[in-house]
Amino acid sequence: EQQLTPPPAVALSMSRLLWCVRNDRFLGSHGRVADLLRASIGADMTAFVAEELPGSIMRGVPRDEWTSLGLGDEDVQRAATVNTALRFEPLVGRLARTDRIPADGWRVASDSLFQGSLLMAPRVLAAFAERAGGEVLLGVPDRGAVLALPASLPSADRFQRRVLREWREAMNPCSRELLITDGQGLRAVSRGSRASAPVVLPWLAE
Repeated sequence: EQQLTPPPAVALSMSRLLWCVRNDRFLGSHGRVADLLRASIGADMTAFVAEELPGSIMRGVPRDEWTSLGLGDEDVQRAATVNTALRFEPLVGRLARTDRIPADGWRVASDSLFQGSLLMAPRVLAAFAERAGGEVLLGVPDRGAVLALPASLPSADRFQRRVLREWREAMNPCSRELLITDGQGLRAVSRGSRASAPVVLPWLAE
């Protein structure tokens, strides 16, 4: 990821497009960020459309690559959204089948590059909220790990410290900030608080 938008070795493949979640500081340190198709998530995190390549590699896709194929932003957004949803669909089933909620919540860490992308999968957010019976706190301390905890649990007061600890120890740190979902949208959680002004993602309503 040192070079966010390297020239493609092969033609752009719509089937390999995914939403990729990183912190704003990471994106700001790379050139051509303005050429990426982006969606603000909230707190200090942004999603952008990336192409998954062999060998656990991804690259941000600049706009000129799809416009040269006669495609529009809507086509690319649709492909990334569908592919991301399919990637995390098995997690929806696992959450529905779980027989109990761990006292410290869930830790999902099966995707070293795109784990945070589950924030861009509406059915995953809905599954978390349904299983929790209410709002769920979320953290992405590492690009390969997402932490989730029902906001109603007593341990929710310690969740921010847990995210911060994992962020400090992460090999590939993403964010120390918190988000909260009701299954319909996401909003940022200000430090020292469980709620803040909503930052709702429009595509969740689609």
